[in-house]
Amino acid sequence: MTTAEYTALLTEGKPNAKGRTDEVALYILQNGQEELANLWPAVYDANFGIRARAAHVLEAVANQKLEWFLRYRAEILERVALPTLDPAYNFFIPSMLGLLHWADEDVAEVVERLECWLQNIDHQFVKVFCLQSLTDITRQQPWLKHETEELVRQHMAKGGKAINARGRMLLKTLAKIPTVN
Repeated sequence: MTTAEYTALLTEGKPNAKGRTDEVALYILQNGQEELANLWPAVYDANFGIRARAAHVLEAVANQKLEWFLRYRAEILERVALPTLDPAYNFFIPSMLGLLHWADEDVAEVVERLECWLQNIDHQFVKVFCLQSLTDITRQQPWLKHETEELVRQHMAKGGKAINARGRMLLKTLAKIPTVN
């Protein structure tokens, strides 16, 4: 499928719904990594809805085929996961950062982005996704354990049912990670 065909599929449906994103993700998963490359330009489309749906597809594909994103990690960090996160990506890119395996030299920048969004984006679910990603990264980088626990506690103290519910689960997960001196 071409980028234009993906874009056309991603425009279908109600504006605030996910449209045919599940269908697009399934097609990409069934037809291989080359299809991900064909979808990729839609992430930068001028249309907010197309960008959001493309990001949704990326996250769905990453949940199944994480290895396909190795070649995109630098681009995600440099062009997609910017400190002023595009609202079209709010629900998908913070989650995706925790799924990806980052090179040691990139971890500090990824953590900085997640912390920036925690401080600057008011949406409770975005904060939950950021805290989840920080916990996922901490599993790979145990030296982040103390900082991540503190961030989870700090955001739980500010309240919000979603943050408190997920925060309790994240603290249990973090407690199982060995402390690094």
